[in-house]
Amino acid sequence: MAAGTLEMILVDGGILTGVVVAFILSLRMMFTAKTKNSLQFQLAVWLVIWTVSEIWRYLQTIGAVNFSQPVLLLGMGVHTVSMLAFAAFISYRFSRFIRR
Repeated sequence: MAAGTLEMILVDGGILTGVVVAFILSLRMMFTAKTKNSLQFQLAVWLVIWTVSEIWRYLQTIGAVNFSQPVLLLGMGVHTVSMLAFAAFISYRFSRFIRR
């Protein structure tokens, strides 16, 4: 085992654990939201999409799975969708704030 490999696995494993916890909490937040138009629900949807893409990336990073190139591209696509959803979310909320 090369020097630094154990530390890298521990750090990435800790990050993955945090992202999985964020995923679980985001799902709970999404299901407990009162309406689909609430800030809580919209933010939770974005967090769920984002955490799925991060879990995908960390599993590849720590070597837990070995994804093929098309699957890696799908993971990048999910990440891109999460960032676009976040931009739409912020734009929508900001436009409602400005119209008041």
